Amino acid sequence: LVVCDAAASDSDAVATVEALFRALPMRVLHLGAADHDLHTAYVSHISHLTSFALALTVLEKEQRGEQRIFDLAGGGFASTVRLAKSAPATWVPIFRQNRLNVLDVLDEHLVQLNRLREMLATEDYAGLTQQLEHANEIRKIIP
Repeated sequence: LVVCDAAASDSDAVATVEALFRALPMRVLHLGAADHDLHTAYVSHISHLTSFALALTVLEKEQRGEQRIFDLAGGGFASTVRLAKSAPATWVPIFRQNRLNVLDVLDEHLVQLNRLREMLATEDYAGLTQQLEHANEIRKIIP
């Protein structure tokens, strides 16, 4: 549970909500609203946007006559596009409300994608290996 701007809220209400969620047991995190919006753009919103984009990429390929493309789709693809099954009625308002943060994070994400693209285009497999190994460090944070 994330409690945003707790100091600006009724302290009894915050204590009640925290006690309820700790009893479940859940972690309770305090953040300012601006930090919450920025961090969720990184760890939630960009994941959904990327998933929607990959789904659209493959659907367009399939609709252009590559009907067998999904015959090759395995667990990795399914995991990656799982978020694209989310309701647009949920996500469009989220993207709209957090638009500036999502745009900033999307720009950073595009820099990373372009970096990987350049390494692949120039056959810099040592650099690509280094970047992928660096990305694997996420295992230390999210097992």
